[in-house]
Amino acid sequence: MAERLRFDVVESVISALNYAGYDNTSLQVMIQSPNSSVLEMFKQLTQYKLVYKIDYTIRDADPSSVSDIKTFAHAVALSQDSIYPELNLYITGETGLIPKFHAAGLDVYVYLFQNEFLSQPWDFLSDATVMINTYSVGAGVDGIITDFPGTGRRYKRNTCRNLSETPNYMLPIQGGLLVSLMYPGVMPPAMAPMPVLSNSNVTEPPLPTPTTVAPSQHGGMAPSLQPSGCQCVALAYIQLVFICGFYLLL
Repeated sequence: MAERLRFDVVESVISALNYAGYDNTSLQVMIQSPNSSVLEMFKQLTQYKLVYKIDYTIRDADPSSVSDIKTFAHAVALSQDSIYPELNLYITGETGLIPKFHAAGLDVYVYLFQNEFLSQPWDFLSDATVMINTYSVGAGVDGIITDFPGTGRRYKRNTCRNLSETPNYMLPIQGGLLVSLMYPGVMPPAMAPMPVLSNSNVTEPPLPTPTTVAPSQHGGMAPSLQPSGCQCVALAYIQLVFICGFYLLL
């Protein structure tokens, strides 16, 4: 987009946030991207909290990759399977990734939580609250990204979380327990090993600067995008982020 359309997405998003007053607010604003080059640019130009989204499932992370993420982001967003791997809707264990990111000073958020039981492994008993509680208490995540903020708010207001003796229904599910109770003949086939996050997966070249459009074959400059169109794209992008997932800090 920068090279061919002369459209600076980062600058457009920053301008839209500033126009809405988010550059001068007590609210915590977070910007998420799966591209390290994008977050590095935001870090140079803003003071917002930056979240690096690992948009594929991993089983581990090299120390060098964690250190690299620390240089341009304040947090990471992991898929649910990167914490509790599942196969055919059965959890097979726990990766133990969260302590590695916490040791580097990075917060960990998990995506994407939904209420529909078809999206939840059987270990969570088709209960969205049990699922949130397992990731919060069992895995120790700092927040979740959900399509159902009302469910998350209900969990945060649950007074059973603060009891001196936690009732059984508020205990986190042990990853892999349900599979261990299954008869071997009906167990799902072994899953292929998930990749390990390496430094080469994180490091990216710097974002190109928007360039001028080359002259057309008929002479003169090729038509450029109208500013109003760019602003609409940026605003639509921001709205899409808010619609697709709400951050819930636990």
